[in-house]
Parts: sequence; structure tokens; C-alpha cells
Amino acid sequence: MAIIFRYPPLKHLQLHKLGYHLFRDPAVRERFKKDPHAVMDEFGLTEDEKKLVLSRDGVKMYDLGIQPYIIFALVWQAFGEWPSREQITKLGYGREIPYREIPSD
Repeated sequence: MAIIFRYPPLKHLQLHKLGYHLFRDPAVRERFKKDPHAVMDEFGLTEDEKKLVLSRDGVKMYDLGIQPYIIFALVWQAFGEWPSREQITKLGYGREIPYREIPSD
């Protein structure tokens, strides 16, 4: 049996909590849209995590072990739209190799 996704690493727990609350709580979502830095500080995100959220780079989030539903919340729910292919190209993110190696234990 192949494992598609594993539990998130504990080092990104606060990022997962933020994504969960953005998805489930409209008040947090509205506060985030007005002042994302204040909300990220409230959830205790590191500077690297803040940059990751603001970059809206779903591919990098996935590669770092962020759960897909949380990526959806952080990219779409938080900012109100999913970035178009043109925006993705302009921002210069993503990866060249489209498939992820799944380590075997």
C-alpha cells in the first residue's frame, strides 16, 4: 500500500492551525484579509512561514508537508481567489518536476 500523504510535521503545526481557522472561522478570515501580519503573529508563525503564506506557493507548501486542505485554506480562502496560471508564472513558483518522490519506510 502506498502512502500518499503523511501527518504534518510538528514544525508546521501553527501554520496548520492558522489554515484550519481561516477555513472554519469567517471572523478570522476577514481579519486576515485586512491585516495578515497581525493574524500570523497571533498564531505564532515564524518569519519563513509568513513568507510562505504570503507567497501563496501551494506547490512549495505541499513539498514542505502542509496538508492539501490547509493549502486550499491558506491560498484560496485567505486571499479570496486561487492564483491563475499567469499569476503563477509571473510569481515564478512551482517546481519543474511534477511528481513527488514518496519515501519508503
